Amino acid sequence: MDGPSVPDLARTTFRTSAAFELIVFDRLSAEEQLALNELRRDPTFYGVLRPRVDNGLTIKAVDKDTALLWLTLQQPGPVPAFVWTDDAAAAASGLRQLVLDGVLEISRGDVFVSGAAAGPAFVDGPRSHPRGRLAALSIAALGYAERLELTDQSRLAMRLYHYGRQPRTAAWANRLPNANAVLAFVGAADGTVLQRQLASNWRASDKTINGWLTWSNARSIQTTRASNQPTYKLYVSPAPADLPHAFAHVAQLGAVAPEHFKIGSDVNGVLRPDKLVLYFPTLERLHAAAADLQSRLDGVAPHGVPFSSEISGDGLLSWGMDPPADARVVSWQEQESWRLWIVRRLARAMVAAQAAPDAAMSPAHFAMERLRHEGVDVEQWTPSPGLWRTV
Repeated sequence: MDGPSVPDLARTTFRTSAAFELIVFDRLSAEEQLALNELRRDPTFYGVLRPRVDNGLTIKAVDKDTALLWLTLQQPGPVPAFVWTDDAAAAASGLRQLVLDGVLEISRGDVFVSGAAAGPAFVDGPRSHPRGRLAALSIAALGYAERLELTDQSRLAMRLYHYGRQPRTAAWANRLPNANAVLAFVGAADGTVLQRQLASNWRASDKTINGWLTWSNARSIQTTRASNQPTYKLYVSPAPADLPHAFAHVAQLGAVAPEHFKIGSDVNGVLRPDKLVLYFPTLERLHAAAADLQSRLDGVAPHGVPFSSEISGDGLLSWGMDPPADARVVSWQEQESWRLWIVRRLARAMVAAQAAPDAAMSPAHFAMERLRHEGVDVEQWTPSPGLWRTV
């Protein structure tokens, strides 16, 4: 569903969008230069494309080839030949993303379009349908976010991220006020059989970390993750009342145990969909553990994690892939989880589509198509094999 082929794109007329201005690094403010200074280690780095007005578009760091493309297309015409000389498929993907992000405009008949108005130009089939319970839950989250009509990307991303969290009732709040209460709830309070098993097989963190109780596998050699390698995470998502049963089976995993696992450390953590998360160095090890747990957790009521990839068919087990460290543009940026990476891109695209007067797609539909072009299967919320070029 990527739309025009490479030969078609090579014959198509494009032009630079007036929504951005190109600024070489040397002409940025001193504060901006300081923030982006480490990018100068890359000899291909040129500067930034900056939105002229605040309308949902975002600043982009660009290399010299992208800058040359942008400058060339100030006069409408086909994309210059140098764009296609290396990897034509990758160039076509990048070109589509530049159009969808409003950096370039594509000729459609007598007009030039970009952003949400250009979305249909890159969809060459009927609109796809979600596959499975979690995909349907993700679509419902997008519909909810669309109805909010928020213009703040961060707020919209957090609404998407927290979608599906169970209501915080007085009963749950009184039962799970802190980490000790959560440990008692899952049957792992001091002196219990489960607590002794945990102490034998796992190393507990000394304190809660960002709202999580965490354990590391004491019997396996911990893998040092290269900066260009992702982390695979298995979401075990029981209904809150069934968390004790699921937690016990995770804690007792043997040969297929994860490197680390964590649970929410208070009522808010237990009521969120992704309340119990396991971490693996490879997707193969993740699926081995999922197969083991699926046989153990029969009858456990599922909660379900939006924007994760279905495993069990009912929402109880799903997976995602945290971006590698070098996926960040600069080192001071926050390390993102899989779902944060997803919802921030969805929110950015939705806000841009809402601000576009000539949008040809709904904000939710456009956001899904934009994410698809970045390498996510939005029918199953699965990363593509080429995402971050690491899988």
